[in-house]
Amino acid sequence: MNHDDYDTETRDLIARLRAAGFVPLTVDNGETVTKWDEENQQAFADEAAACDESLLRCTDPNGRKVALWLVYGNGPGELVCDYTATPELEAVVDAFYNAHNA
Repeated sequence: MNHDDYDTETRDLIARLRAAGFVPLTVDNGETVTKWDEENQQAFADEAAACDESLLRCTDPNGRKVALWLVYGNGPGELVCDYTATPELEAVVDAFYNAHNA
């Protein structure tokens, strides 16, 4: 999988999170911490995928802070390596995985 594919998966994950009521806060790729910018969503996804792994922080629909550990280089849909365990977040991660492994 090339970098463009990682970028596509990252954008898809963020879109699914947002559609489910999650609000992205920051992404930390180990070199740079980037704040969510509604006007520049592409740059946010680019920073997430700029290194081998990144930590995506969001608030869930109830306002709780959650985190997703993203690891690049796994199989399709296996972008999310670990995440804060909540039913809402699990539903999004499961749907993301299933969509990319159909």
